[in-house]
Amino acid sequence: FGSATADDSSCGKIMENTGLGKSSNLNNSFSDPTLNVTKCCMACDKEPACVGWTLNRDQAQCWLKSSFQGPHSMANGTSGTKPAPKCQGRCPNILYLMADDMRPQLGTYGHTYMKTPNIDGIASNGLQFDFAYTQFAYCAPSRNSFLSGRRPERTKALNFLSKFRDLPDGESWITMPQYFKVHGYFTSSAGKIYHDGMDDPLSWTFPSNQTAWISCHEGDMIGIGKNYCGLTNESVIPYTDEDLALEAGLMRMKLANASGMPWWVSIGVHRPHTEYRVPQGFYGNELYPDPVVLPPKHPEPPTGSPYMSGNWQGGDIRDPSHGCPTCIDPANRSVEYRRWYYAAVSWADHNIGRAIAMLESFGPDVVQNTIVVFHADHGYQLGELNEWSKKTNTELATHVPLIIRVPWKQNAIGKRTTVKAELVDLYRTLAELAELNTISPQIQESVQGTSLASVFDSPQTLPGNMSSKVAYSQIGRCVCGNYCALNNYQAPCNNSKGTHTAMECGGNACCRIPLGQFNFMGYTMRDTQYRLTAWVPFDSATLKVDWNKLDKSSNVELFNLTTDDGRDFDFDGYSLNIASANMGIVEPMLEALQDAVETWY
Repeated sequence: FGSATADDSSCGKIMENTGLGKSSNLNNSFSDPTLNVTKCCMACDKEPACVGWTLNRDQAQCWLKSSFQGPHSMANGTSGTKPAPKCQGRCPNILYLMADDMRPQLGTYGHTYMKTPNIDGIASNGLQFDFAYTQFAYCAPSRNSFLSGRRPERTKALNFLSKFRDLPDGESWITMPQYFKVHGYFTSSAGKIYHDGMDDPLSWTFPSNQTAWISCHEGDMIGIGKNYCGLTNESVIPYTDEDLALEAGLMRMKLANASGMPWWVSIGVHRPHTEYRVPQGFYGNELYPDPVVLPPKHPEPPTGSPYMSGNWQGGDIRDPSHGCPTCIDPANRSVEYRRWYYAAVSWADHNIGRAIAMLESFGPDVVQNTIVVFHADHGYQLGELNEWSKKTNTELATHVPLIIRVPWKQNAIGKRTTVKAELVDLYRTLAELAELNTISPQIQESVQGTSLASVFDSPQTLPGNMSSKVAYSQIGRCVCGNYCALNNYQAPCNNSKGTHTAMECGGNACCRIPLGQFNFMGYTMRDTQYRLTAWVPFDSATLKVDWNKLDKSSNVELFNLTTDDGRDFDFDGYSLNIASANMGIVEPMLEALQDAVETWY
């Protein structure tokens, strides 16, 4: 069966009579009567996701491995591991920082009453994207999308039941951090980067640490509905999960900096996700006293929008007044929930600052060779449009803060840009900024999104087609029906919240509903003037939407955002669906939206 020669450096360490244990096999294992060690290891070398291989000499079969935990004895077997790659090109470090459920309500985004000095500091030395959007306003689908570099329709991770690795070819996908790994980077993460319980070991050279989620606990100062709480001297758990995430993350930064390799370290914090649990000094009433915090200006659902557009059944805030299209939380409680959300934003900012301080402790040379990325997984609604969560296709739910600091891009330092950025663009953007995009192994063809690297050279006079770039998002709808039936009320439907005849959808935005039971998929596109959303019936047989069944007269939304600067969460245009009176605008946008969706699968 032959053996590798000294010149076959790509074959790495070769082990006779050995197999690789507890492996994840790539789908491109193969049999060949003429198979030998050289052919097997060279096949691994050509596959970016392959880290090792096993040749079964009895069966003349080669198994390519995307991961393994150790060799084991195997008669008539030969195995090898791919040598660690060495980075070519500029090879800057990447410090990738994330928050959960954070909308761009930050000082640097014009909200000067917000206490967010550390995120503001990143923006003062980086490029701030004023109009950046998630592809799915829900934690797990969003993270499956931008970390894999594929849109949700391609990942098929449209809820919390699946991840992109579950696809037939998912094991061979190279994720965004894994792309840097195969280019010779030290990669690791701490806290919430991939969704909790959905970590991706193939992305990391050093194991990640998805630190525990700590909700309001015994001894905490508990707020209304247990939606927020503050640590006290009596708290049984006298620390937050952000403390755990930063402890693990800062340790990984130290390991990365000492590795002698370029590095990618991700640190994600849970806040400002509910429950808003913060330490003393960050209580809502300490940081944001009256009259800083105001109730929403538009607490009612948008006028003229279809029933499936809302998420009244699945809000994150526990309040007895919430749960139906016309069930509005009273202003006094709305103010308290907002106050503590703001506090949780400031606590998240504090912890982002700890990571920046660690980076700066490595010295100016490291700082100057490190790209810093900060963003959230999706936006958020704090009572606007009668929503207390993400889980919709509104501007507020899909709009995220995104700031990228690239020290050698002088034209972008301290600048803002209006390009319609998408989180799925990050993969190609960071690869190009790191000058890896033209070096083998190149980005897989299945990776979607558009590189925004050119914007860093001309952030305000947008280059090429960047000025006309459109952002897309989507979200599912399930368990749709009459409010009374969904809540087991007998007709006539009367309860403590009033009398109801409305239709709505439940299932917490299809959180744990199989794809075959989806009722609608809502697709939305945001250009420089409008947001168009179409709620398209979902076909349980094909697991795709049926555009022929779209009711254009009632299940389409159009919002005029021409004068929206992205900084007013009470912008009047968010509250009025103008689709029915503007079909001349709707029709070509619908056609463009359908054409775009057809390319995503």
